[in-house]
Amino acid sequence: MHKLITMNYAIAIMLALAVAPSTSQANEFNITQFGATPDDETDDTSAIENALTACGEAGGGTVFIPAGTFILSRRNSESPILEMPSNTTLCGEGAASILKFDPAVNQSNFWRMIGAPVEGGAANIVIRDLHLDGSNTHQKYIKGETPEHNAGLWFYNKSHVIENVTVMNVLAENFSGDCMAFSYNCRSITVRDCVLRNFIRQGIQMGGSPGSRDYLVTGCRDLEHSVQPGGSTIHVEHARGLTNVIIENNQCRKSILAGGVDGMIIRGNTVTGKIVGNGNSNLVIRDNVVKASSNTGAVVQLGYTKGLIFRSNIIEGAASNPVGLYVWGTSRYNDQPGEDVIISDNKITATETAISLNGTKNVRIHGNLLTAPRRLLEKRTEGLTWDDAESGDFKD
Repeated sequence: MHKLITMNYAIAIMLALAVAPSTSQANEFNITQFGATPDDETDDTSAIENALTACGEAGGGTVFIPAGTFILSRRNSESPILEMPSNTTLCGEGAASILKFDPAVNQSNFWRMIGAPVEGGAANIVIRDLHLDGSNTHQKYIKGETPEHNAGLWFYNKSHVIENVTVMNVLAENFSGDCMAFSYNCRSITVRDCVLRNFIRQGIQMGGSPGSRDYLVTGCRDLEHSVQPGGSTIHVEHARGLTNVIIENNQCRKSILAGGVDGMIIRGNTVTGKIVGNGNSNLVIRDNVVKASSNTGAVVQLGYTKGLIFRSNIIEGAASNPVGLYVWGTSRYNDQPGEDVIISDNKITATETAISLNGTKNVRIHGNLLTAPRRLLEKRTEGLTWDDAESGDFKD
């Protein structure tokens, strides 16, 4: 009897599953079913908007972009043009699924392709397996001429929280502004395994506000550019209270600039250019390879930092980079010294000075391999401990 009941129960479960509607199928919205047509000159903006709206009204799901090129345009004051509802995945078939700006983007500003709703917050968003093309024709940044606010992803809202956004396997290129930008009221942002190319301003731009936190950028890279980028591959500025940022295992043809964060780890990246960060607290920079490009000045510059561990990095300066690592603070603009600093186990090569300290406090230097005519230059520094100190190495 027990076996019979068990068998009947199992059959009932299988029948229920067979007749139950599939949630994933019921909540998948193919943009072509809403009127989008690939590989022609017609504008597909309204069709894709309608697919996203239907997904939001259904409580979430997947909006699917099939292979082909779909044209987007800014009609009024949309910022962003495509608003992502909560609990929604926007996905395609990889690089073959292209969302592309109308060429008119080159004549005006504030085109933002995809982001959070203007009139409300958003949560649980995934954007993956897509190719975003900004249609930019400007070759470099010229102030007042280049439309610098035209971007691919634009997650920003001064009034509402944007939470739990994941961007994966997205190729973003040809934007006169930033390929991807995250800022006010963003929390739990993950950018993983994305490819960038031909950005005029920044590749991945991150800002924040009080309460913004928990950003991860990993496994991303920028390809060789045919335009002249004016900014960094990865850039953090206007942090305004941003906490807990991890930038790891990225390949950057341009610099990493990251400032104003409490609790940041920059780890395992390969960088051609610089690492620069001002105004950080509780900062860890380790296991990076930084090779100077044609930029002048120090290869790594860290200012007004309270709590810094700089460990196990390889820093290679070029002829235009007289200093390998420069830690500084205490100026007429900011009285915060470069404070509570550990510099250990790095390999630093420079044409003049390996490590330069200026306006620092409580610095410990040990176990580094320093190749330069002057290993250490110290100015306005209190509480310096250097295991390899030799007479004449400290002062200019």
